[in-house]
Amino acid sequence: MNKKITFKLIGLELLLIFFYVFNGAYVSIQQPSSPFLQFALLIPLALGLLLYIASKKMWRNYFFAPINKDYIFICSPLLLVLCIIFISTKGLNFESFSDLLLMFIMQMFVVAFIEETVFRGIMLRILLAKGTFTAVWISSILFAVTHALQLIAGQSVEDTIIQIIYALLVGLVLSLLILDGQSIILTILFHGLNNFFNFMGNEEGSMLTAYIIISVLVVYMIFLWKRVKKKVPRH
Repeated sequence: MNKKITFKLIGLELLLIFFYVFNGAYVSIQQPSSPFLQFALLIPLALGLLLYIASKKMWRNYFFAPINKDYIFICSPLLLVLCIIFISTKGLNFESFSDLLLMFIMQMFVVAFIEETVFRGIMLRILLAKGTFTAVWISSILFAVTHALQLIAGQSVEDTIIQIIYALLVGLVLSLLILDGQSIILTILFHGLNNFFNFMGNEEGSMLTAYIIISVLVVYMIFLWKRVKKKVPRH
């Protein structure tokens, strides 16, 4: 991998880590109850990415194309994962409709938009020059590494390891879906709803649920891997 690509990847990863650590430190100190304030310091990064892509008119370059309805059935395992999460967390907490709405907006249009644009948009596109499957693996590994930051926030080692494995599998699945012809809009929808259900559920999901979802993702990833391999020559 040449130095230019390496520096771009490191720069993007450090930029993301800076904003997440900064936001995490603010939340730890202030402990805001509002979903808006819990993620407010990530808004400048979301706006920056939005303006960057819009100013250069590079939407399609980063996979922002209409959702491919012909292949929508291929995404059904994502719906299964969301249903498992929804059931395991005992539905949504409706104690505060405003918090529910704000959390949906922040997860969908800030957190999911940022992470999908960086990892499944910019990074994946940069790495494609080094080979399709290299791009899938490296972007997914970096996505998983970013989730290790939860350990700094006080999350247990076991929970962090599970989250890293989950993030890696999600990264692989979503990257392969994009290379199969789907839009990043679909991966943003899944990512946002995944976070939303977990944050606003009535209960925390069990470890058993986590293992079930990981099993579903492993099978789904293998299916997509074989499917994309037939379409795209391996470098």
